Amino acid sequence: MRRGWIGIGVMLGCLALGGPVAAQQSLSWTAGAVGGGWYAISGGMAELLREKAGLNIKVIPGGGTQNPVLVQKGEAEIGMGLPPILGAALAGDDPYKGQKMPDLRALAGNMSLNTFHFYVGAETPFASMTMEEIFKGRKPIRLAISKPGSSDVWVFEKVMEFYSMSYKDWEAAGARFFRGSYTEQAGAFRDRNTDGTFTFLALPGASITEASVGRSLKLLAFPQPLLAHLAKFGLGKGPIPPGTYPKAANAGEAVVSATMGTTITVSARMSNDLAYTITRSLNDNVDRVRKIHGSLAEYDPAQGHLYLGVPLHPGAERYYREKGYLR
Repeated sequence: MRRGWIGIGVMLGCLALGGPVAAQQSLSWTAGAVGGGWYAISGGMAELLREKAGLNIKVIPGGGTQNPVLVQKGEAEIGMGLPPILGAALAGDDPYKGQKMPDLRALAGNMSLNTFHFYVGAETPFASMTMEEIFKGRKPIRLAISKPGSSDVWVFEKVMEFYSMSYKDWEAAGARFFRGSYTEQAGAFRDRNTDGTFTFLALPGASITEASVGRSLKLLAFPQPLLAHLAKFGLGKGPIPPGTYPKAANAGEAVVSATMGTTITVSARMSNDLAYTITRSLNDNVDRVRKIHGSLAEYDPAQGHLYLGVPLHPGAERYYREKGYLR
């Protein structure tokens, strides 16, 4: 009987610490498209959590606009998110009109700045044009974009709206759109089946580096009036630094673009202990996190509770308060 009580005591102690409980957890983490920064980052973080917290996490492809829906519905326990889109999901605003997602919560944010890339083949006539000339002039470009439900497409459509156009308008003028994953976009560009690509990745984007092998590309800057328009939706502005893509035709130049940070999202239904364990395991191993992907090199746990788009999960809030980052 004494041995039985000891066993129960050990089990209850483990429950309090969140250790072996985590070892029994199997979770899904919805990331981005295969070949993108989010997918690589999610995989690296999942491995860290397996080692440090005993969590079994399966990373699945997703997208900026898909992920809030999957987390809200409970089809994924963890998801990568973008603050403006998460805020829209919480409130039921575009692109989720009438579809409020009140259960979305955050564990960490202000990390892995994602950057929009608009690049064209250096040998094409579009390389001598500005982004505004291509969009506003409705040039007959063959353009690779992501599949519906991605944050890339959400912003792409905002850009078209700014220039008072639609897919139908542009296609009537001779444009053609190729929809595919980041890897598929790179392949289509390399094979010269497209003239350019509009895509959203953390720097440096693996698929863009891949696309530049065998075909020179040129990155085009986002014009200031467009950036001011996108700022209304919560997007920022930042450079693609010189040397990010060494094989690009304009590799030595800084190219101004639109940006958004990343938030790790969960559901309010996740237990406080599990949310705390995940938050602590990632932030207490920040040196390891920074090595997962180049876009995480500047991540600061003291800033992890900022610019999230949705409220902090109580378990995550407990961590930031214990550390003194949140008062």
